[in-house]
Amino acid sequence: MRISSKKDLFEEIRTKLIKQGFSIVAQDDKQPWGGSILIDEAQAAAFAEAYFTSVDPHTFSTKLPIRPKILVVEPGKAITWQYHERRAELWRVIIGEVGVKVNDSDEDPDVQVKNCGDYLFLEPKKRHRLVGLKNWGIIAQIWQHIDEENPSDDEDVVRINGLNV
Repeated sequence: MRISSKKDLFEEIRTKLIKQGFSIVAQDDKQPWGGSILIDEAQAAAFAEAYFTSVDPHTFSTKLPIRPKILVVEPGKAITWQYHERRAELWRVIIGEVGVKVNDSDEDPDVQVKNCGDYLFLEPKKRHRLVGLKNWGIIAQIWQHIDEENPSDDEDVVRINGLNV
């Protein structure tokens, strides 16, 4: 993947997703760390089949919806140190390599490198941070809502501190 700009990268990802038959319901390319592309929840099973082939299909509850998303992280940038109350997340690096920080407490640990094809499962309340390394990293992500009465959304994030890598 040859990238000349953030805009071009997002366009290339969108084009690939559309060619795969996915409907894009939202795109956020304005984040200082990169951004995301949200896929229609009705296509969650197809998204899981395309990007999470090695995952046991029973990993996710059939009772609660799952939300498919692509995360794009810029070299040298990072999402905030954070966690979620009402969702679990499964990540798979699909292009490049990324850094991740994961902990059960608010203490910010060292970066672990995840390579293309690697998976990461984040339980609710698991502290985490996605970190861009030398090149752009692209991650397929599935949210698993865990509270049927109060499903997770983009507001279900508890930020522990700022953008320091």
